[in-house]
Amino acid sequence: MPMKFSDMDMLQDYEKDARMAVIAYSLIQTEIFDETLRKLITTAASEAAKSQKTFAELILVRGDRP
Repeated sequence: MPMKFSDMDMLQDYEKDARMAVIAYSLIQTEIFDETLRKLITTAASEAAKSQKTFAELILVRGDRP
């Protein structure tokens, strides 16, 4: 029997992945010495954090928890 995922399941999964991306980018940033690349990774972490916040708020509005 195939698994069926609801819209909320997909929203929560995306929110979790965005949260993990913020952590991963932040960790990777500590290993980079090239300033240009470090700025790029900083931007990626910031954009992932914005996305995570947007989806967390959407989940909360729909009455569930991220």
